[in-house]
Amino acid sequence: METAYDRSANFKVYQTFNWYPTEVPPPTAGAEGLPYNSALDLRIREAIASELVKQGLSPTTLDPGLLVAYDIAVDLQQEPASNYVFPPGFGYGYSYWYGYRYNYGDGGIPEFRNIREYRAGTLVIDLIDRNTNQLIWRGWSESVLDPATAVDSRKINRIIANIMSRFPPTPDITR
Repeated sequence: METAYDRSANFKVYQTFNWYPTEVPPPTAGAEGLPYNSALDLRIREAIASELVKQGLSPTTLDPGLLVAYDIAVDLQQEPASNYVFPPGFGYGYSYWYGYRYNYGDGGIPEFRNIREYRAGTLVIDLIDRNTNQLIWRGWSESVLDPATAVDSRKINRIIANIMSRFPPTPDITR
């Protein structure tokens, strides 16, 4: 697992979180993607929220400090033919197959990579400053999930706990 973050961000000011609002791209005629797996989506969301609560953050829908998004990179050979144009810096990912896309900036993260640059199965968790709409922290674990198959809750919890163990970042400590 790896992380990248905005070195100028003051992570101590964030006390609350909520999910980043999703954007639904228009459907592509004749495109076939991975089937939506609501159980997997729910497990991932619950595990991320649990880890953030363990870090002392509280979930809220009223004026959250952080917004949370996640994505799972998929095999690009499964990419549908499409004329849909994604916002700059974004490609296809698990959330695309669910019909979601995110539209936040990557401004402060020098190691930022597009979801297309991760190996298939990589779970990516993004934390976004709600006030600036900029990505401030990203954690990922490569090639660990296949959204087309059933994934054990314990495995999801373990993967996410490992990723989130690096939040908030500690720049002076090598992990």
